[in-house]
This record gives sequence, C-alpha cells and structure tokens, in this order.
Amino acid sequence: MLNTNSKHKKIKKRSIGGSLIAENAGVLYVLFVLIFFPLVDLAAMGLRTFCLWYACNQGAMAGAKGTQWTAGAVATGVSSGSSYYTSIQTQAISAVNNAAAIFSGISVNAGYPQLSVILTGIAHSDTVNNQTSVATVIIPSGNLPLGSAAAQKSSLPLVVDNSQYVPILRVTVVGTIQPFIKVPFFINVPGLSSSFQVTIQADQQIEDPLSLST
Repeated sequence: MLNTNSKHKKIKKRSIGGSLIAENAGVLYVLFVLIFFPLVDLAAMGLRTFCLWYACNQGAMAGAKGTQWTAGAVATGVSSGSSYYTSIQTQAISAVNNAAAIFSGISVNAGYPQLSVILTGIAHSDTVNNQTSVATVIIPSGNLPLGSAAAQKSSLPLVVDNSQYVPILRVTVVGTIQPFIKVPFFINVPGLSSSFQVTIQADQQIEDPLSLST
C-alpha cells in the first residue's frame, strides 16, 4: 500500500510540473512569436512574391504579342476587335495591374511597371570562337519606337535586323509585399512586423520585331 501511494504521488507531481511548463508565458511567446508566426510569414512571403512575379510575367507575355509600340498606332493585319490591337505598352501595363489585383497582400508601386527592350546579339558560326558579332543593346521606353526623334538622337536603327538581334521585352516591377501576420517585435523587421519591397523582372521575346518601329 505504501508503495502504491508513493507511485501516485510521483505521477501527480509530474503532471503538475508539465502543466506549469505548457502554460508558462515565456514558452508560449517563444513557440508562437519567435517560431510559429515567423514561419507562417515566411511561407506567405514566398507565395506572395511568386504572385507578384506571376503578374510581371503576365505583362511580359501580353506585351510581347503586340503589333505596335505606341498607343493609337495603326495595327496592320490585326482586327480592331483583337486583344492584340492595342500597343505593347498598354497590353503589358494592363496585364500586370490586372493580375496583381487578383491577389491580396501585394501591390505594384507607383510608376511601375517599367518597360525596356533588349536587343540580344545573335551568335554566328562564322565569328571567332562562335562569339556574337554585335553587342547587346538596351533600349529604354523613352527611346521607342524606333524611328522617333528620341531614337534617332540615340543613333538607334529604324528597324530591328533579325539576322543580328533577337528583340526581348523586359518588364520591371517594384512591388510591396504585406506580411500575413504582423509579429510584434521590439524592432522593425520587414516581412514580419512591416511590409517590404521587391524588384522583379520578366523577359519575353517580342513576336513581331516590326512592332518596335511604330
């Protein structure tokens, strides 16, 4: 009988000690504020950053299918009811904003997206060590379309030479990512206690190089 009572006493002491540890405020703070909530925010940051990249990539794909650079230009061979009738700029910007509006916790900063065109030199087999025969050219949107006064001032060609270059549309987005749960830290930690900014770029080959001339 004495041995049985002593066993019960030991079991009782252990259960009380375990409950005290589980209810301790410091342990709960470490578990939730320093481990659980930051892990949730980390997962949310990755997902929301991907959503912003998706919006940027949608803009690059939509813009690359345009038939002219300038809004209001005449699109040859395209019906006015076609989704590709508007300019590269209009399609790219609209696609980015429309895609970003689908998701919560992300926003595109003012002044973005920004567009530019990269003329990537083509490597030819007749050049030394199979290197590109022409240098890569980056054209900001202010110097487009080709043939404009700004383009001529920068000594840019009137049209893209398909035998020398591959035209690539680059869409740049600077966006703000909101944390899923704002964790109350003593110091400001972007991504946990406050929002943070990311810069994303997406490239897509332009389907019609002549679209850069109008």
